[in-house]
Amino acid sequence: MARPKKPLISRTRVIETALMLIDRDGLKQLSLTRLAAELGVHNSSVYYHYRYKADILADVLRLVLDSFVVESDTEIDWKTYILEYAPRFLDTLNAHPQVVPLLVAQTPRTFGLEYENQTVSILLKAGFPLEYVIVIREHLEALTVGALQYGNNNLFTDVPESLTELRSAVEAARAVSAQDRFRLALKAYVEGLEIQLAAWTTGQSESFI
Repeated sequence: MARPKKPLISRTRVIETALMLIDRDGLKQLSLTRLAAELGVHNSSVYYHYRYKADILADVLRLVLDSFVVESDTEIDWKTYILEYAPRFLDTLNAHPQVVPLLVAQTPRTFGLEYENQTVSILLKAGFPLEYVIVIREHLEALTVGALQYGNNNLFTDVPESLTELRSAVEAARAVSAQDRFRLALKAYVEGLEIQLAAWTTGQSESFI
């Protein structure tokens, strides 16, 4: 069927509906046909805006990431910046966990670059060596994605009773919220960076302490 001469639905509505379907049914269940049915239109109305599912998924990810608003403040302390914004980024992804595989697969990164540039500026101003700034940014994303994967204490789900120490530790960990798990890891990472930064800036270490 040919594309309609005028769009019956907006591009924004297509993407918002696609995100709703992904949240509800999962990433693998999304198709152009199911999307058109949910919108109450023929496939051709979706094709008017998007010919390929991959393009829809890219804009879905962009929609989610655009909801993560970062104030433009390069004067903020680097520790405050990380400790405040990383949990907010986690909350953004937690609201749409089915979208996380899209984020992981989106390499090289082609959007959200203004935020990335601000992060780099803040780290450089703090004194971090240029060659390690992107490494730190990658670590922060790894921490965030890892928190999403293991935030519900699902690394160990069926521990034999004979392994008493491990079983007890797993049970005790259930009392720690996903948010507190992430903040613990983030705080430990930031404190380690602070020690390393001091070594770099005082000339005590050219690499790692």
